[in-house]
Amino acid sequence: MATALPSHAQDAPVLRVTAKAPAKGLTGATIEMHLEVMTTTWFLQPPELPKLDLPGVMVTPPAGHGELVRDEQDGLALNGLRYTYLISAESAGAIQIPALSVTARLGPGGAPTTAESAPLSIEITGESGPAKIVGDLTVTQAFELAPDPMVQGGRITRSVTQRADGVQPMLLPPAPLEDVANFKRYPREPEVVTLTDGRGGFVGGQRIDRADYVAEEAGRFTLPPLTLHWTDGGSGVPQSRTLPGREVNIQAAPKAAPPFSLQEDLAKLRHGLRWSLPAWVMPTLIGMALMLLILWLGRTWWMRLGRSVAAAGRRGKARWLASEPHYWLEWRREARAGQPVLSACYRWIRRISGEVALRPAMASLEEQDRLLAENALRQIYGTGEHKADWRARLAARSRVWRKAWRIHKRSGQALPDELNPVNQRRDARKGRS
Repeated sequence: MATALPSHAQDAPVLRVTAKAPAKGLTGATIEMHLEVMTTTWFLQPPELPKLDLPGVMVTPPAGHGELVRDEQDGLALNGLRYTYLISAESAGAIQIPALSVTARLGPGGAPTTAESAPLSIEITGESGPAKIVGDLTVTQAFELAPDPMVQGGRITRSVTQRADGVQPMLLPPAPLEDVANFKRYPREPEVVTLTDGRGGFVGGQRIDRADYVAEEAGRFTLPPLTLHWTDGGSGVPQSRTLPGREVNIQAAPKAAPPFSLQEDLAKLRHGLRWSLPAWVMPTLIGMALMLLILWLGRTWWMRLGRSVAAAGRRGKARWLASEPHYWLEWRREARAGQPVLSACYRWIRRISGEVALRPAMASLEEQDRLLAENALRQIYGTGEHKADWRARLAARSRVWRKAWRIHKRSGQALPDELNPVNQRRDARKGRS
């Protein structure tokens, strides 16, 4: 056992790191080295454990959470965590474990604190050879037949399971699943598992070796017994265990008649290969390939063309929405709708004549048109009894107004001064002034 000295003053949190391991061990055995990280306060985060690399030695780092421990040293009450490293050496000699540095954040300040353990030395004795087992070794085997009963071409799976306490699984010897006459062997990857107590504590190791044996012939054959050899780690006495073999009866595989004639099908396939392409196929394919190549090379131009066409479409739509025919159609729909409004009619009048009201727009037309407009306005906004036929008369007469306003616009004729609504508004302002 080795304990590091305190790394802080007495009035500051104390961190102590202690490495503990047996002074002696055997080759092939698993030695547990405990690393205790203790403090007078508490850990804000789990300690940062060092990595332990030893030449020629198998080292398994701690797995799972550390074990809670408490102790009192030099009059200080300490608490902390115990971590376990598994060490296995395959040859005799001294294992030198250097000082292990651990960093932890301690409460309440949380500043990083580092402490080291003292170096350790473990003397390994014994001889190299068959793996040494510490604790009980249990060996079992199983056979699986597919199908059962076996037929020629079927498979027998033979599995050997070894379970040992206190031994790392990588140190368990492989089962001698060798070739067998009249069978084709297919070995599988071994399953190596570390056994724990459910809380991360090391218990032992387990190794499962499997091999598939495929029957190549029909008959009665025997899978031979297997013998495993090891050395007991406590007494050093060689041990062995023989697993019994198994005799199997391989039946001949049934010959099922095919549901179709293979020769006839092959003949039909060969006959179907005698065909020729029409003369126009190759030029068509070449032309399509060239067209696709041109489209791909000119994709930038096609994209610009698409954007130009879309922009032209938007401009054309905007011109249509602002044109006199569009407003004329909107007025015709409004006239058929039956609502007592003239919204679309006013928009159409302003677009074709430039006036914003019905009376000024009628100034250039005949007397009967002006009377019709006045009568329509009175029936819309007045209290007259006959309000149903004004829209039909106005819609019918607006065709004549449209022709007249178009003629005025093409000829460029101005309205007479006494009928020009602009002059009328100017004269009205002069009269008020």
